[in-house]
Amino acid sequence: MSENEKVKGNMNRLVQVPGNHIHPQFDMAHTRHLIGHRKAKKKSFTLNLAPMVDMFSILVIYLIMNFSSTGEIFFVSKDIIIPKASKGQPLQSFPLISVVKEKVMFDAENADGGESLYVEDINEGQLPKLRKMLQAMRKIERQIGGEKNFRGQVNLQADEKTPIEEVKKVMRVLVDEGWTGINFIIDPSSAS
Repeated sequence: MSENEKVKGNMNRLVQVPGNHIHPQFDMAHTRHLIGHRKAKKKSFTLNLAPMVDMFSILVIYLIMNFSSTGEIFFVSKDIIIPKASKGQPLQSFPLISVVKEKVMFDAENADGGESLYVEDINEGQLPKLRKMLQAMRKIERQIGGEKNFRGQVNLQADEKTPIEEVKKVMRVLVDEGWTGINFIIDPSSAS
C-alpha cells in the first residue's frame, strides 16, 4: 500500500480507504429485497368508509322511525279500545289509571328510580287501594317539589264501551284526593 492509501484515524490506528470489491462482505441485494418486502407489508391500512356510512344511516333511520315524542308514553291494555276524538293534544308522562271492566289499575314511575308503583283495585266506588296509593304519591310529590308545585296531574284511560258511571267513580276518588288534572287518553290517529 502506498502512503496516501493509509490514513491515520482516531486513537492512532490506521484506516484503509476501501477499494472495489469482487464479492461484498454483506449480500446487499438480498438485504435490499428484505427491506423492500417489509416496506410493502407496512403499507397503510385503509378503511372503506362507504359501508360504515350506510350502516350508520340505516341505524339512525331505524331509531328515528321507532322514536315517538307524541304521547305514546303509556301502556294500553289489550282489553281497552281507546276512544276516538276529533281534537287532542300530546300527553305528558303522569301516573296512569286504567279502567278495565270492573277493575281499576294505577301505574306510575317510582321517584327513586326503582320498580314502578302498581295497584289494582275493584271499582266498587270507594277504591281503598287506589286512594292509599294516590295519597302516597301526593306526599312524595310534595316532598320533591313542595305544595305549590303539586299539580295533581294524572292520565286516565278507559275502553270506549266502559259505562260513564264507572269512569265517574274513579274521577270522584281522584278529585277527593286532590288529583284534579285529569287527562283522558284518546286515539291519536284520529285527532287533528
